[in-house]
Amino acid sequence: MLQSLTSQDALASQPAPDEAHARQLSDGFGALRFEPALEAEYRQSLGREQLGPAIICAWLALFIWTGFVAYDLIRLDVFNQGVAYADMWLLLIGRWSVLLVLAMALISVSTPLRERLPVGAVAFWVFSVVGLIAALNAVIYKSHGMEAADTALVVVVMAAFLPLAMTFYAALIAALIPAVVATLAGIIWLDTSQFTQHLGQVVMLFIAVPVGAVGAYLRERAHRHQFLLTAILSRQAQADPLTDLANRRLFEHHADTAIAHAARNGHEIVLAIIDIDHFKAFNDRNGHAAGDIALCQVASVIHQAARRPMDLAARLGGEEFALLLYDCNMNRARPVLEALRGRVSDIALSPGEAAPLTISISATSPTSGEDLDTIYDRADQLLYTSKSSGRDRLTTG
Repeated sequence: MLQSLTSQDALASQPAPDEAHARQLSDGFGALRFEPALEAEYRQSLGREQLGPAIICAWLALFIWTGFVAYDLIRLDVFNQGVAYADMWLLLIGRWSVLLVLAMALISVSTPLRERLPVGAVAFWVFSVVGLIAALNAVIYKSHGMEAADTALVVVVMAAFLPLAMTFYAALIAALIPAVVATLAGIIWLDTSQFTQHLGQVVMLFIAVPVGAVGAYLRERAHRHQFLLTAILSRQAQADPLTDLANRRLFEHHADTAIAHAARNGHEIVLAIIDIDHFKAFNDRNGHAAGDIALCQVASVIHQAARRPMDLAARLGGEEFALLLYDCNMNRARPVLEALRGRVSDIALSPGEAAPLTISISATSPTSGEDLDTIYDRADQLLYTSKSSGRDRLTTG
């Protein structure tokens, strides 16, 4: 027997719509971090949302970097004079390695590989390599008394804060890498006079980091806020506010998808419609507060029958519920539905209510080519048969 519930207990026992998102919104996220489960969800969402911009940026980087490679070959006159210095070999190898890395990154984010390699992680490592090589090459050129593209290095630092599916902290680290490498490489490669001139470039790089970071922090904070609000509103639009089961809108969308999926894969589906018997009379005797408690208790029992990922329990309206059982035939569904009917009759009601709650159930399976409307109409007719045959029973067809 289920325990008796007061009105407040029954409603409190139902999970609030998207409680984790609402709690996070209330707690705040000044450090740009959510609790672990929400953080993982946010990063997946960020990766999906910024995949397109990240691919565009990667193609642009590949185009620009190819130009630098060609310029190096012309500038150093490699085909006529060869490469005279070991560090110039390092420069050329670094340039070509970045081309390879960019090409591999484009392949990974443009194919199913992105399911295994998160876009944000790929973007971070690719950008780190680009920043490291760009800073090294600038210092190598300066060590040979050749002009380096200092402005391009500032652009690299600022580009870390583009929409590349990186979180703020990942972008901050990626932006710092070329600045730090330019500093350390300058100390190692350059003589005193060269480093003095190089120092102005280093200062500009370290100024560029916080300038880009401030805007990136504010954008991500607003983006995280919008993510939480969207999740809360989306959940509320798809859930019944009293029972927290799926509402009719979500049920119809899910059922259409499940029917199509089952038809393609040769799976069976059972659709059950459940209606609480004499519920209006129950409300008249006990009041609407007690009726809400009863609806929540029945919803809890029905929800427990939807155990697998493609199963769905929904409140269609009033005292009518639906239960969709995926990859399940009628022989397997019948004992599940009979057990559900028995559990509802075991619900402990208020002390003044002598008659137990009962439910009438209809269940049917789609045949080839049937849509949801056809299946639902047949289930509705079967439910009418259950009602007219005395209620508190299961009718299949």
